[in-house]
Amino acid sequence: MRPRSWLLLFWVLIVFTTATRAHASPRELRRGTLLVEGGPEAPALLYVAAGTVTRVRFVDFLEPHARPGSELQGRVEVAPLGEGSLVISPVKDLTQGERLLLPVTGRSKAGEPLTLTLALVTREDTVDAEAWVSRARMQPLRTDAADTDEADAIARGLLVSHEPGTVRPRLALALPDSEQVTTYARRIRASAGSVLRMDGLLFVTVLIQAVLDPVPWRLIRARLEVGCHRDSGKQIGDESLPTRVTSGESGQYQFHTFAIPLQEGIDCLSLTLEEDGPRTLLLEELKVSP
Repeated sequence: MRPRSWLLLFWVLIVFTTATRAHASPRELRRGTLLVEGGPEAPALLYVAAGTVTRVRFVDFLEPHARPGSELQGRVEVAPLGEGSLVISPVKDLTQGERLLLPVTGRSKAGEPLTLTLALVTREDTVDAEAWVSRARMQPLRTDAADTDEADAIARGLLVSHEPGTVRPRLALALPDSEQVTTYARRIRASAGSVLRMDGLLFVTVLIQAVLDPVPWRLIRARLEVGCHRDSGKQIGDESLPTRVTSGESGQYQFHTFAIPLQEGIDCLSLTLEEDGPRTLLLEELKVSP
């Protein structure tokens, strides 16, 4: 059997298995979650479970290829799906607290070799059915490196415009009331800084500040949903315009700009920002100007 035929058969079988087991699974199936990969020391955290096939899509990361090492052999099934996706499924649920690292190689649009790492974990309440992975290296705000990616250049310009002491973000078209769109989680404060609509994209910048907290907070997962109430909204996602995140820092401040597809009828957003720990930041009632 040719490799392409084998992959198609594999995909059909695992999708069928997932569909038949989904009704019996107590876990919430998540789709459209953005996973943030910050380097070898900060892998993207992926929730997997036996009997569920997780499709992982990559942003600006072409031809992903993963070859499980000896510690993963016989424990995790991995196969490519198209030019920018992998499908992943563990043979058995991982034990509580266990984490398996899966290196992934690929290339940029310019042909530059790239590497990132996925951290596979099993949770009792949640599993990723589909997720995006975005490489985001935390950089100082004042970085003058040239960037040919227009969306990334706009996002980095928004980061710089939010430097502490700036009266108003220079590129923002909407400034949410920071007192109304602010959340706290164990000495971590997050607020929506600005919203910019431009050329079919919506740029949302979030400011995060640690208040006398010795434990750093690092963004690893994000969910962006349409609607003022999470239980009534649906996640944003589009195959041709995946969500991107661009990150920067200045002192005790972190800044994250999300570039998401602009859909008709969006008037309100909810953002859930997660670390690799208990502190989850939820920003609701974020109004989007027409």
